[in-house]
Amino acid sequence: MEDLEIYADEEEEAAAEEGANRTFIILVGALGGLLALGICAFVAWAFWLNPQRRADIEAQNQATLATQTAIAAEAAAAEVETATISPTDTATAAPTDTPQPRPTEPPTATGAPATTAPTPGETATPGEIAQAPTATPTATATRRPTATPRSDNAGVPNTGIGALGASALAVGLLFLLLVVRRMRRAM
Repeated sequence: MEDLEIYADEEEEAAAEEGANRTFIILVGALGGLLALGICAFVAWAFWLNPQRRADIEAQNQATLATQTAIAAEAAAAEVETATISPTDTATAAPTDTPQPRPTEPPTATGAPATTAPTPGETATPGEIAQAPTATPTATATRRPTATPRSDNAGVPNTGIGALGASALAVGLLFLLLVVRRMRRAM
């Protein structure tokens, strides 16, 4: 009799382990199916969508090349046309008033020592006034603060998955959480 009870306990444990194994096998099968679906999508892209995209790009490149060739041919024709025009002989009068070169004055030294200004009651002679240094303005660079340009749209930039994609992802993860909890409770 004791032998029968030992075998019954082993059968119950084997049935419990088989139920856990069955859930694992179902989940592995689902992930394998998802992987197979992804591989099929990649193969479809590689054989149908990508060659069409490449053909469109190649056609656009050919159109650009044809346009550039036409522009170059037109520019070459215009260059040949201007080269074939021969200059005509025209009588020109000799210049009548030719300006003569003048000697240049040597530059004055900047920062020359300042002469003393006449004291009140004294008058400066015109020679002193001519030799007195004058202030020359110097150009200095000024910095203007500029604002950093901002985009006009206040929303999320058009990068990543966007608001709709994030919402769909959140709903999908919530659904997955509920399914997993129900499966765990069923066991």
